[in-house]
Amino acid sequence: MNCYNCGAELSNSDYCERCGADVSLYRRLIKLSNAYYNEGLEKARVRDLSGAAVALRQSVKANKKNTDARNLLGLVYFEMGEMVDALSQWIISKNFQSEKNLADEYIKSVQNSPARLDAINTTIKKYNQSLLYCEQGSFDLAVIQLKKILSTNPNLLKGHQLLALLYMKEDNFVRARAELQAVLNIDRTNTLALRYLKELDEAEGKQSKKQQPKREEEQVSKDAIVYTSGNETIIQPIGVKDNSWLHSIINIIIGIGIGMAVMWFLILPAQKQMESSELNDAVAEYSDQVEAKTAALNSLQAEMDTLKAESEAAIQSASEANEKLSSYEELLKAYRSYAEEDSPGALEKLEAINKEILPEDAQILYDAVFREVGAAAVTELYQTGYAAYQSNNFETSIADLGKCYELDNTQHNALYFLARSYHKSGDIENAKIYYQKVIDEAPGTRMSTDATNLLRSISN
Repeated sequence: MNCYNCGAELSNSDYCERCGADVSLYRRLIKLSNAYYNEGLEKARVRDLSGAAVALRQSVKANKKNTDARNLLGLVYFEMGEMVDALSQWIISKNFQSEKNLADEYIKSVQNSPARLDAINTTIKKYNQSLLYCEQGSFDLAVIQLKKILSTNPNLLKGHQLLALLYMKEDNFVRARAELQAVLNIDRTNTLALRYLKELDEAEGKQSKKQQPKREEEQVSKDAIVYTSGNETIIQPIGVKDNSWLHSIINIIIGIGIGMAVMWFLILPAQKQMESSELNDAVAEYSDQVEAKTAALNSLQAEMDTLKAESEAAIQSASEANEKLSSYEELLKAYRSYAEEDSPGALEKLEAINKEILPEDAQILYDAVFREVGAAAVTELYQTGYAAYQSNNFETSIADLGKCYELDNTQHNALYFLARSYHKSGDIENAKIYYQKVIDEAPGTRMSTDATNLLRSISN
């Protein structure tokens, strides 16, 4: 265990032997973080994923640099279908431990699979669309969309849970139970799935009571005999003579007559017509085969064009996903520089980020860091630029004072000494431009008067 203040290895004492910092509370936090990590590891081994996630979040809360806990938390999120949360944990872990970190392998395994990146983006969009369908009352469309999501990401627990709710709304309890069982197969103690199962049992019990068959009373006349044959109840009147044998003979004779008439008037002419049309049928069949093969070729060509377009779209999506992931990494590096009070370094990293491709939450973090480091960077740049001006290091003073004025155009002192740096370095044209800026932007000041006199001297 190393000291949080100076990085020296700690002994059993409650104070650092190098810098004297009190490390008793820090030591307890590290032990607490490791205890939560061990608890999360045990729960993950028995597939109590939700419980493992809670314990691991407590572990990194106690010690944000516990990379083992962050890597395991990322794996738990990945197993639960939460790809974005998993990548976030691995990227943070990589920034805290850049070498010999398993997070590198996890991130590379995702980056090297454009299809997986595309599936992550598609899953997020389709799940959000499913939620929108539910809000609009289009439950059938939500079910279709969720089925597509789960076909590509079968471990997405919240997808199974939402689909189970939709099935329960439609009283399709069998499918709802199957979806909840799929959740428990992934996360054995998922609290939400267990609660839904309890409500499902109650709903099935109420429905079974409603569907109990009613007894029907049968009323039979006194002049009838009632008996049962298989599943049928037969009512036969009393006193009616059974002449079924006579009726059967008459029906046979009538049937023979009808059969002979059908043969004479229908079958014989049909045989002659069939013989004459066999050739036409053969020609028609050949034509149908040709048309079917032509249609199959056209269909294959259309399918090929569609697959080509989908492939190009997948490559484009993978490229955008890689760019977004790189922006995440740069934003985390900028935040780390800001936390280490390296304002110019943080500002430099922020300027290399394409803010437009970041999601809304990341843009809020970007703006917050930029506001903090911007003010500090302006002060530092003015101090270093003015010091360079005084030591006649005009190349550095021009760079730092110019950057200071670019970040905050109200820094008239920076503007004045920038003009003086150009003047003393021999760049008369730029000196004229910035002297004029001083005159225009700071009228009535001593700097404006000096700039006017200096501009007049170099213009003559």
